[in-house]
Amino acid sequence: MFINQKTVKVLNKIFEAGFTTEKDISAMTMDDILSMQGITVTEISMINDLQKAIKANKVIIFLGGGEV
Repeated sequence: MFINQKTVKVLNKIFEAGFTTEKDISAMTMDDILSMQGITVTEISMINDLQKAIKANKVIIFLGGGEV
């Protein structure tokens, strides 16, 4: 399994926006997401999938590009 580079890019944007823990990311609202610089619709979808992965305790599967 390899880490999806698009996922890394999205994670970097999330970290740069100040959301650095799973708790912080899970609590992100749509307003928080839309306020991020240069965010795309695809990245918004990936953040939604990341939030689902965190809640399901499947972050490693998410990072590898698998379905949550």
